[in-house]
Amino acid sequence: MPNILQFSVQDFISATAAKHPTPGGGSVAALCGALAASLATMALRYTVGKKAYAVHEAVLKAAISELENAATLFQELIAEDIAAYEALSVMLKLPEPERLAHPDYAATVVAAIRAPHTTVGLAAATLDRCMTLLDKTNKFLISDLAIAATYAHATVHASEFNVLINLPLLPNQAEAAAMRQNLTELAAKADKTYDTIRVCILKIL
Repeated sequence: MPNILQFSVQDFISATAAKHPTPGGGSVAALCGALAASLATMALRYTVGKKAYAVHEAVLKAAISELENAATLFQELIAEDIAAYEALSVMLKLPEPERLAHPDYAATVVAAIRAPHTTVGLAAATLDRCMTLLDKTNKFLISDLAIAATYAHATVHASEFNVLINLPLLPNQAEAAAMRQNLTELAAKADKTYDTIRVCILKIL
């Protein structure tokens, strides 16, 4: 597949709808995370330099840098997820005895899990950052920050599903159980954070 990050929005949508496994849920979730980070960045850019928010200038600039880095990482995860899934897809076509005996099987499964698991953590961090910006963002852009938080929250759960679907493939099921527990905790924390953000935003709007 050509470089997915070079696609137009229209081409990405068409490729997602096509009868082809990639781009699929993992890359779409990472794209959602990139949009969350980018939208929050835009809201902050309209806040920096405003007299009413001058006291928050240093925090805002640091948040912009953090969110820009997050958007870049999310884009890298789009490509990483596609490559990992395509490698796993090839492996899963092998007869089970041959697949399980393959020297690269475990590493291939781990790679397919690593991309969405990383996306979960990055999306949770983006959501947390949105939380800290509720009282520091231009009031005329607060709905954009709310939408960014909504997308980040959705990315946590979307990527959670992409991890869970592959956990049964891990040869080490103790490791799989620990990762499942970690996901449950991350998702619960993200839900609590998002609920708080939503209540605060609705009071402002």
